[in-house]
Amino acid sequence: MKTKLLIVCVVAIWILTDAGCKSSPSPYPDGNFHVMVISDVHISRDESKDQRLQTLIADINAKKYPQLSALIVTGDCVSKVYSGAHIESNNNLAKLMTLLDPLAVPYFLIMGNHDYKIDSNKDSDAPFSRQEIDTMEVVWKKYTGFDPYYSTTYNGWKFIMLNSMRGRYLKRAFDPVQIDWLEQELASGRPVLLFFHHPIETDHFHFWGKFKDLITEETEARFFKLCLDYQDTIKGIFVGHGHSWIEGTLFDRIPVFETDSFGESDDLPFYIIGIDTLKKIIDVSQAPISVAEVK
Repeated sequence: MKTKLLIVCVVAIWILTDAGCKSSPSPYPDGNFHVMVISDVHISRDESKDQRLQTLIADINAKKYPQLSALIVTGDCVSKVYSGAHIESNNNLAKLMTLLDPLAVPYFLIMGNHDYKIDSNKDSDAPFSRQEIDTMEVVWKKYTGFDPYYSTTYNGWKFIMLNSMRGRYLKRAFDPVQIDWLEQELASGRPVLLFFHHPIETDHFHFWGKFKDLITEETEARFFKLCLDYQDTIKGIFVGHGHSWIEGTLFDRIPVFETDSFGESDDLPFYIIGIDTLKKIIDVSQAPISVAEVK
């Protein structure tokens, strides 16, 4: 009985807090330039997902969202790489790139667990060997042109695209080489936004999704130590995977945002980040967003 009561309480908390969708439009965020974040697009043979992405691209190209400088996808870009036999016509990464081709602003893709799933025979939540990880990263690079992790700079801000799957063969999220690289990137002194797929454990309880996939200080001590050391530099962390709207903080300082699943929604779920280059702060709004009074 106590177990059932606990489950009911957890679900109630989840429904009544940040996981629930907002019913009224958010104001357009302040900032000198803006970035849109979506997650879990899960491109597959399901044409409704194609149409949803095409609708968003058409809205962006029509400049519905002012001062938008880029689109970032925080993982699970495809449901699986191949929908059937391992041939070009079944390659969902190639399909995704075709869908993104008309987009009028730059876009940046991040690898999630489904982007390592080669076909239906592979469980995207199962452990991945180092060989499987290396093999899929070659395929990813071939079709998307993006590295497994990387950074880009815009208007003095650094966007760091991490890969929370590369350490899975070590039963971790981030591999040691990537953490070494992250430390060098953070040392540049620029204000930073971090983007990756799996949620992290934040200061207060949130129902982030599957607890086994949560990135915790116990397994990622160096990552959390870097976040602590650079808490004034890291202005925000954006993740996906949990298919929910959730907001939290790390060290009562760094805001953390999980984006609802784009591919599994009937709406167009996204965050828009407004970036103030002078104050070095961000303002974040969750869809739906009112643009009626924005010039």
